[in-house]
Amino acid sequence: MLKRFFDALWQKLIRTFAFVGREARGVLHQPRLVFSLILGPFLILLIFGLGYRNTPRTLRTLFVVPEGSRIQQAVEQYAAALDSRIEYAGITADADEADQLLRNQEVDLVVVTPADPTADWQNDQQSAFFLYHYEIDPVEEIYIRVLGQRYAEQVNEQLLLTAATQSQTEAQQWQTDVGEAKNQASMMRQALAAGNQAQAQQSATELKQEIDLLTVAVGSGLAIFAGMEGSTGNTVATDTILSRLQSIQENSDALAAAAADETALAEGEAKAAEIETALTELDGMLAEFRDMEPSVLVSPFRSETLTITNVQLEPMHFYVPAVIALLMQHLAVTLAGLSIIREKLGGAMELFRASPASAMEILFGKYLSYLLLISVVAAVLTLLVIGILNVPQLGRWAGYVVVILGVILASLGLGFHISLSARSDSQAIQLGMITLLAAIFFSGFFLPLYRLAEPTRIISWLLPATYGTVLLQDVMLRGQPPQLLLLLALYFFALVLFVLASWRLARQMRHE
Repeated sequence: MLKRFFDALWQKLIRTFAFVGREARGVLHQPRLVFSLILGPFLILLIFGLGYRNTPRTLRTLFVVPEGSRIQQAVEQYAAALDSRIEYAGITADADEADQLLRNQEVDLVVVTPADPTADWQNDQQSAFFLYHYEIDPVEEIYIRVLGQRYAEQVNEQLLLTAATQSQTEAQQWQTDVGEAKNQASMMRQALAAGNQAQAQQSATELKQEIDLLTVAVGSGLAIFAGMEGSTGNTVATDTILSRLQSIQENSDALAAAAADETALAEGEAKAAEIETALTELDGMLAEFRDMEPSVLVSPFRSETLTITNVQLEPMHFYVPAVIALLMQHLAVTLAGLSIIREKLGGAMELFRASPASAMEILFGKYLSYLLLISVVAAVLTLLVIGILNVPQLGRWAGYVVVILGVILASLGLGFHISLSARSDSQAIQLGMITLLAAIFFSGFFLPLYRLAEPTRIISWLLPATYGTVLLQDVMLRGQPPQLLLLLALYFFALVLFVLASWRLARQMRHE
């Protein structure tokens, strides 16, 4: 009984591996096919890697400035120096001429500046720069939109920088005024201490005038910075200076009233001393304000983007896992898609029907042969990509191999279903190309999956390349093990396709 079982199993293995050798010889007898399978994908990646340039596009930019505009001088000063991605192409007042140059693609961007930004600001409105382009590529359109936002930010920063430098220059005079106000407060305190009410009232009047003038001067000079937060340490926020000045002005009003009241001389003396102390602190704040770097005052914060991966990834590295998954799917679908249909057209299916080999054995033999062949292609391609293109492999090789095998098995199942459905070689090739196009658009190859609507993602998860792209990016670029749920789903998908393909093949062999 046991001997009979092992004899039957041995015969099944012989019949299965007969198809393995048959399919392998059929491929190896085509050296051009082997060459294209191994070197073709690598050459594509190599040419892409050598040809890709990670440099931002420089836009030839023409500025339209209305005649008599107050902003013309600022445009001429900042246009060429603000952003390296803007190539200054001159200034014109003729909007129609600029439009024609843009339509003729002699310039890439036309910036129309506001005629009178001061009037807009006085009406509590922002002045707008209008950026006109002639792009039809959505990605380039987004690039221009971001560039426009960055340009406006830089213009704002330059204007603030100019105002900050001017205010720091004026701060020296403000310190002189603070010193004079401090002298008046000291004279008033001494007069109140001596009981000289007339001298105290005169000093109070002069002190109030000094502080009022100082409030107007400092307020107008720092108003543009009001509300900006300063950092800790020696840096003083401008709104703190304005707040302290307002407090001093309120105390000076109270001090003037105390100087006129004979019963409140002692209170006035204490208030005068308090103002002296406040003016001393204000003088220190202004000195610190003058010593600040204008660029820090205007832009107290900056951002730096850091990655937690172990290597610095290049843009090309991001696409390599998706390319590998896409190529593995396409190779498997193409080979499997042409396999059974050629058996039908060549008459070999009649021989298989007459042989003791079952549909399961035939299909398993074809699976195994193509799995071995494509695995060799994947190994060579991986070594070339990592060794020559320096694409990182941060994760464990075991995880990488498991993902590649899952993609190949699922793709073979998809290819065999195409072969079982096609009626000719050309139809199988056409269905294979449709599968490739679907993978390019829906597998996350160049468009992230989150950008697809939920119903559309159903198509994505019916493609082995989708699983391969997500899992290989985790293994290669993040150094993480493949997500267990996705990995199980990939192998379950491959198993379902194999069982259905075996059932369909057996059904066709019975009916033909």
